[in-house]
Parts: sequence; C-alpha cells; structure tokens
Amino acid sequence: MTDIILETLGAIFAGIILGIITYHMRIKGAYSQSGSKLILIGFSLLFFGMLIDITDNFPSLNYLVVIGDTEVEAFLEKVTGTLFGLALLSIGFYRWLPNIIELNDTQLKLEKLYSELDERVDIRTTDLMVSTKHLKDEIDKRKIVEKKLRHQALFDGLTKLPNRTLSLDRLNQYLKEAHRDNKKVAVLFLDLDDFKKVNDTLGHEAGDKLLIQTANRLKDKVRTGDTVGRLGGDEFIILLQGLSDSSDAGHIAENLLNQFKDPFDIARRQLILSASIGISIFPDDNYDASFLLRQADSAMYHSKETGRNSYSFFTQEMNENVSRRLLLEEQMHCALEQGEFNVYYQSKIDIESNQIVGAEALLRWHNPVLGDVSPVEFIPLAEQTGMIIPLSEFVLNEALKATEIWTKKIPEFKISVNLSPCQFRDPKFVTKVRNAIYSHYLSGDCLELEITEGVLMSGRRYIDDAISELNNLNISIALDDFGTGYSSLSYLRRYPFDVLKIDRSFVNDITTDASDRELINAVVAMAKGLNLKVVAEGVETEEQLQYLKDIGCDYAQGYLFSKPIPENQMLDLIEFGIGENQMWAESGA
Repeated sequence: MTDIILETLGAIFAGIILGIITYHMRIKGAYSQSGSKLILIGFSLLFFGMLIDITDNFPSLNYLVVIGDTEVEAFLEKVTGTLFGLALLSIGFYRWLPNIIELNDTQLKLEKLYSELDERVDIRTTDLMVSTKHLKDEIDKRKIVEKKLRHQALFDGLTKLPNRTLSLDRLNQYLKEAHRDNKKVAVLFLDLDDFKKVNDTLGHEAGDKLLIQTANRLKDKVRTGDTVGRLGGDEFIILLQGLSDSSDAGHIAENLLNQFKDPFDIARRQLILSASIGISIFPDDNYDASFLLRQADSAMYHSKETGRNSYSFFTQEMNENVSRRLLLEEQMHCALEQGEFNVYYQSKIDIESNQIVGAEALLRWHNPVLGDVSPVEFIPLAEQTGMIIPLSEFVLNEALKATEIWTKKIPEFKISVNLSPCQFRDPKFVTKVRNAIYSHYLSGDCLELEITEGVLMSGRRYIDDAISELNNLNISIALDDFGTGYSSLSYLRRYPFDVLKIDRSFVNDITTDASDRELINAVVAMAKGLNLKVVAEGVETEEQLQYLKDIGCDYAQGYLFSKPIPENQMLDLIEFGIGENQMWAESGA
C-alpha cells in the first residue's frame, strides 16, 4: 500500500514539476519538443505499474487491468512497466530539458528584441511626430513668408498702397470691364510739388511721414472700387473706373488737390504742400494701360510747367512731346560713340583789360535725324537717363585737351566746366578729375568747376568731401547762376568758392531796370567783401559792359565778345584777340 502511495505521489509530483517548468518558462511549444513523447509513454508505463499495484492490493479492481496469472508474471509486468517507464522518463527528460532551456533562452532573446523594437518604434514615432510638427511649422512659416513676399511684390512697403505692378494689373482689369460696359476709365498721375526740398531740409524720415499722410488723404477721397497706388518716390497713381463722362475725372482731381490745402504735421512743423495731376482717359486717349500711364505722366508735367497745384488732361500736343522725348532717348543712346557731340567754348573776358583770361566749355549735339538739339532739351534728359556722367567726362577731357594748347598762348588761361549733381555720387569722381588734369600735363590752377545751388541743397557729406578734395587740388570752384535759386549766403560761407557767377537774367536789364542794378550792385559788393571774383553772364551790349566795369565786376561772358565757338575758332580768337567784337559775335554756332 505504501509503495502505491509513493508511486502515485511521485508521478503526480513529476507531472506538477513538468507543468510548472513549462508554464513558468512560458514555452508554448514545450510539449512538441524532442523527448516529450518518451516522457508521456514513461508516465503511461508508470501509471500502468501503479494500476497493477492497486489491483494487486484490491482484488475487487482486477477488472481495471489484465495481469499475469501467477505472481511471477504479475511481478514481471509490474517491474517491466515501472522500469521501462522510468527509463523512458529519464531518456525523455534528457532530450527534452536542454531543448526547453534553449527554447526559453530564445524566447527571452525574442522578448528582449521585441522590447527593443517597441522602444525604437516609440522613439521613431516620437521623432516622426516631432518632424511632422516641425515640417508643419516650416510649411506655416513658408506660407507666411510667401504671403509676405507676395505682399511686398504687389504693395508699397512705406504707404501700403498697391505698387506699379499691382496698379497696372488693376488698370488692365478696369479697361476690360469698361470696354465690356461701354464706360470710361481715368488714369490720374499725381506728383508732389517741391517734395525734394522736404527731404533735403527735414530729412528722409520726415519725407516718408509726408508720403504716408499723403497716401491716407488720397485713399479717403476716392470712391469704393477705385485704386490709389504709389509708383515710386513722390509719384502716385489714381485709377477711376466706370466713368460715364471724362469731366467726372476733373471733379475728382479737383477734390484731390483740395486735400493739400490743409497743412501736414511733420516733425512738429506744419508744412503746406501742393500737387500736380495729369489725366488720361480710356478710350479717348488710348486703349493700352502703359500708354495711358505715360500720357498721364506727360499731362502731369504740363501741369507743373503751367504753375503747379493744378491738373491737366492729356492732349495730342503732349503726345508729340512724349514722342519727341522717346526719339531723343533713342538717338542719344549711341550718340557719344558715334561722335555726334562736340564741345564749344565761350570766352571769358577780364573787364578791366578787355583780354581773354579763360573760357567756358559748353556741350553741343548735332544728330543726323534730329539736327541740332538744344542743350536745354537734351541736358535734363541726360540727367534723368544717367548719360550725363559719360557726357560730363567727355566735356572735361576735351576741354583740358584744348586747354593744354591754349595755355601755351595764355599761361594764366582757365577753362570752366559745368558739373552735374550726378557726378558727385560717383565715388571715383575726384580721382577722374585728377587723372584728367595730369594726363594733359596741367595743374589744378587751369581748371574751374561750376556748380549750382541745387547741388548743395542736399547737404550730403560726400559733396562736402568732394569739394574739399577739389579745392586741395587748387581747382577753382564757381557758384553758377547765383540769384536764380535760394541764393543762400550760408553756402558762400560754408564752401570754398572762388568765383560767383551772376545769371544772365539779371544782366539783361541792368541799364533799364533799377531793381536789377541794385541787386547786381549788392552781389558785387558782397563778393568783394568775401574775396570772391565775379563773372557776369549774358553781356550783349557796350552799355552793360561799361556799367559792370564801373561797379567793379571782374569778368564778363556774352555775345558781345563771342558766341560759343568750336575749338579751332577759339584758338584763332586767342591768337588775334577780341578787337573785332562784332566779327566774333556773328561767327560760331
């Protein structure tokens, strides 16, 4: 009985251990490993042996198992089952247990790999979420930048008004709608009068504030659906759509001009400013947006020429002026290279000795298509297009080349050359002047450079520096057209001027107009007090010359002595003198 209990407990214990091992190792395929079948057979044989013991001790249960007829047979069956069961169990456990251990290690490694993989997936997922958010932020930023760039491309940065590009685009839309609806469109080109003075006197910051206030006033006085844009500088464009009559544009232009009657509060000062407006009408004047804008621009300049603070409608005569300007630009483009420009010279006379002491170099243009073009016409155009820089250098070099010859006749001869404000913006300007002088083996004493008050009004440091450097080269500096601008005495005190030139408009009537005589008397007296030489321009009569001599004027220029003449004729004039005044006055160009 005891052995039965022990066998039963042993089998149960072995089974429990087997179950616990496989369960705790979490090996799902433990029973499919090598040796597991031997273990099951071994358990079965042990169970068979246990049944034999039970039936042997409890005869009533003999029906559960068939055993030998004799005790020997029963013993052999019992021993055989038990021994074979134990043998099979041992062999099974021997083959099964290492596989289970290896399988467990593999499973642990897999679990570790799964854990690492999950961790990497989590990290990667986090990275992707961060990257996605970063990408979304970048896209949002790019959209903001693109929106800002589009705004900058279409709107003026200062006034926030539509710029030229957007204004022309809207104008094209208005023209299509007007053509469809049989309406008119007006293009108003508005330019502030004397805006440059504000920048020059109060600074660009004040000028910017003035432009902003101007933009606000214009926006407030146009209809809904119309456009106010800024073309650049102090130029504005107003587009009026859906007009039934051209006169409606005039009423609106008048209303816009009235907005400038109230002073502008700038830099704690109240400024009174006016504007000039030019108007072109679709379809009366043109069908093209660019042409309409150009025509309105021409009409605006006509308003300025007729007194400013007014508006003008475009006319065919203005169109002819525009065509003339375009033709001038076209012909001027290659005129210098093609040798169309020449330098003429007008002599400068010492009034006391009646001898030539110098000359003024003057640019002349003869074009095969246009003929002789007046400097009054092409000089402003050259200033606007930038052609004035190479033209000025051409005049300087030609004048110095001629002076190299003339100084051999008159050692004290001094050539005068006009300067453009644009030249002062060239950082190499003084170097170019110096090189031009030295290339002709001359000194600065033989050169006199003429500038107008307009050059000095900006008060730029580079102008002061350039004038100072020129003065160090012993080049004389002359203030040209004195009396026609502000005639500020502070300029005479601030800059190292050597010569003061009185404009011809004051010389014309000195023998008949008392006020002109008093003005010239004052200028000459002031110049003498400042140790400046005085040149009177436009002297045409002996009476004018005599009066200038009586008041102590130093030099004179004018048709009384000679018109502007070419270099070869100027050489003759130097050699033979000015005794035959009338002959030289009637010669030349």
